[in-house]
Amino acid sequence: MLHADLSRRNRLTAAVAALLVGAALVTGCSGDDDALPIPSGEVTTTTNPNVYEQNRAEGVSALLDDLSAALTAGDSAALARLIDPSATTVFRTRLETAAANFGAPAPRPTSSSRTPEPRTTEPRTTPPQTTTRSRGTGAPSTSGGSAAPEPVRTSAPVTTPGPSTTAPLPDDSRGSALRPATLRYQLVLSDEAETQAPEAVTDKLTDQGSSDVWVAPVDLHYALGGARAPGIDEPELVSSEQLVVARYDDSWKVVGDATLVGGSAPPTMLWELAGLRVDDVPTSGGTSVIASYQGTADTVERVRGLLPAAVFAVQSFWGTDWPRKAVIVVTRTPRQFTTVSGAPEADGAAAAATVFAGIDADGTVRGQRVVLTPNAQRIPAPALGVVLRHELSHVATRSITSTKAPLWVTEGFAEYVGRKQTYRRIADAAPDLAAEVRSGSVPRTLPVDADFAVSGLRAGVAYQTAWSLWAFVAGRFGEGTLKKLYRTAAAGDASASTGAIASVLKIDPGDFVAQWRRWLVAETR
Repeated sequence: MLHADLSRRNRLTAAVAALLVGAALVTGCSGDDDALPIPSGEVTTTTNPNVYEQNRAEGVSALLDDLSAALTAGDSAALARLIDPSATTVFRTRLETAAANFGAPAPRPTSSSRTPEPRTTEPRTTPPQTTTRSRGTGAPSTSGGSAAPEPVRTSAPVTTPGPSTTAPLPDDSRGSALRPATLRYQLVLSDEAETQAPEAVTDKLTDQGSSDVWVAPVDLHYALGGARAPGIDEPELVSSEQLVVARYDDSWKVVGDATLVGGSAPPTMLWELAGLRVDDVPTSGGTSVIASYQGTADTVERVRGLLPAAVFAVQSFWGTDWPRKAVIVVTRTPRQFTTVSGAPEADGAAAAATVFAGIDADGTVRGQRVVLTPNAQRIPAPALGVVLRHELSHVATRSITSTKAPLWVTEGFAEYVGRKQTYRRIADAAPDLAAEVRSGSVPRTLPVDADFAVSGLRAGVAYQTAWSLWAFVAGRFGEGTLKKLYRTAAAGDASASTGAIASVLKIDPGDFVAQWRRWLVAETR
């Protein structure tokens, strides 16, 4: 979710020793021997227990169990009983919003209830969607980036048509409540010094009748789920937080998060933004999920219709060695997009970003999300299909793609897959590049990463240039060699990609650029 998954880390649970990689990590294998989570209904400690600490841990563990149950059930009344009267409006609203998103009415039948027939061929050729970034950049293109540790890279610029004249779909057609596969707060005890609540906080709580205040270290274990349990099958994630809790007689209430004691706010989860609804969509690898916010029903309907074929198209090209399912998040406001993706606010041309939480040592990718910007609402279905195929190419290749790989490799490849069979001439797919070549301005070098900044003047041409490199490779060496080149070039930094040209294509990198330039001139005549 990324997005909200930007501060995850590994934990070694008492029940199961498993790798749970947080969003701030790329890989990880070791646990934290000094911090052990407390399983539901059980209390352990790394120090000699005493009655006070044991009772305290048991009471707070019971509170966390009740909090988890109230949230996932969408039980606002039960949740209200667990929140301290002195809780801030921001903290209270965060929990109430989550409960509302988990407690919406049961799913209504949608078109996604029918299992689609997978396409046995690549998507049909459609007239190219000429798109611009004020000046024109060719067919829509997007980019994926990692939520961690590298900054998220948003999509290439696209131009959108005027507003639709058709009546908008009702908002409840977007889907229903999120049924999380896992959502569990768990107490973590350690030998580390306990964080003390400020005196002003403890005094206020004491005046309310509290007999104990604790800044409790907790882990939030979660897996997204879907409209119907279990939803999308994906690995569990862990977010480490602090919760301030207060005791009243034999019960405890939750008071606030780390901000109450001068710490940083926990990352905002996608279910903590108002108006979340989800829909399950059958795709080649199992259930995919479309998560969306108010005002996006028409975009959700287009994504719902396009997603199965987009997944199948990427599978047909790349193979089956990837999950072949995805989470697509449809946002309506810049704040929703930046919160969910962790990316800077997209400008008026960006279409999407792909983010992920981390990659395990065995190549398992955690928390991968395709996040559509608000601009996607104005993208027609054929162009949105290109966006989805591009982003799903990033999803498919994430586990073998280095965060240091140059953008001409990662974005050019995804552009090639996304645009496949949607054009007849280079000028259809890359009009700005073709115009420059015809005017005598033929690229002399491979594009550099700075050229791809969506806010930059050359972003559109950079994406088109990167696409043309891979179109040249496919035409000159074949798609089998193209895929081998990607696997080698994407595994390292710019020097590794240069070496891949020599080792895979068996030509000098300088000769490669020269041949590509001649191909561009010939193809744009």
